[in-house]
Amino acid sequence: MIIRTPPKLTNRRGLVEYVEISLWSWLRDLMVGLFKITFKENFQSFTVQLTILAGTEVGIANQFSLSLPGTIPSGRLITRQKGNAVILDGDTPWTTDTVYLKNPSANDATITVIFFR
Repeated sequence: MIIRTPPKLTNRRGLVEYVEISLWSWLRDLMVGLFKITFKENFQSFTVQLTILAGTEVGIANQFSLSLPGTIPSGRLITRQKGNAVILDGDTPWTTDTVYLKNPSANDATITVIFFR
């Protein structure tokens, strides 16, 4: 790898060439690759689509229990929502088996949510 084994640079000109040619092209290639990664590819995650009725809390199976036993999601992101409602983390603590969301609003909501590690 270009950073692990840099050449021995004996003068300023050699250093400038190394940074401008070798490192910059390597960094540019890395950036191009990183910009192609989607959100879901960048995080260990699982996606759920569900309807939460007004004034209820729902338990959702923690799909990490299969792929990453013992893992509780560190967060969530609602990517789509139909219905005028506020969706919050449930009052019940998340566990390795189940995560909880609640809808304290007066309206039902259908959501797509990504839980990530």
